[in-house]
Amino acid sequence: MKKLLIIVLAAVIGMTAVEAQQLSKRDLKAQKKALQQEIANYQAQGWTVAPGNLSMAEQITRSKTFINALNDNGEPKYVTGEAIAVAQTYKAAMQSALSGVKLNAASQINSEMNALTAADLANVEEANKEAISIDKVVTAARDKVAATLSRGINLVTMHRELKNGNIELRLVYAYDFDRMMDNAKKATRQALQEEIDQLKKQL
Repeated sequence: MKKLLIIVLAAVIGMTAVEAQQLSKRDLKAQKKALQQEIANYQAQGWTVAPGNLSMAEQITRSKTFINALNDNGEPKYVTGEAIAVAQTYKAAMQSALSGVKLNAASQINSEMNALTAADLANVEEANKEAISIDKVVTAARDKVAATLSRGINLVTMHRELKNGNIELRLVYAYDFDRMMDNAKKATRQALQEEIDQLKKQL
């Protein structure tokens, strides 16, 4: 399979099979060098991985795989959320970072939620449309999505101890895009209805 891939690459870009194979090796070597440099940069800044977790190299490599993963339609398969938190203990930093990760992931689909809200507004009574703030609805929907996020895939968990003794923790999670969009549809409709109900109370 690998030889076939090299031959196909050669045919596409007008190379010989040997030249393509050499290019493939160079790419792998360059990727390995870049990974080593990235790890060195983290370690130089004091970042480390707790015992029992995947190594830093494995975490970084795995995260890139998920970030670049596409579905059958060529769209991103996952939404990634990232957060950094500081607390007096590792556990407290983890809890804070996890909340930040969910909110960050939900923020990644803001444009989709804007579109969903605009579509739902088409079914709203004309008298209420002008008074409704799409930004307010989307913000409320984003918070609802973040609160319901579960089954995330932990990609990166690294930490470092600061000079004052506090723990700084960096966390990256991946969430299934399709599942998040299902949650977003429910959340935007709920947030929109809540906004309409609030407007009616003010009349």
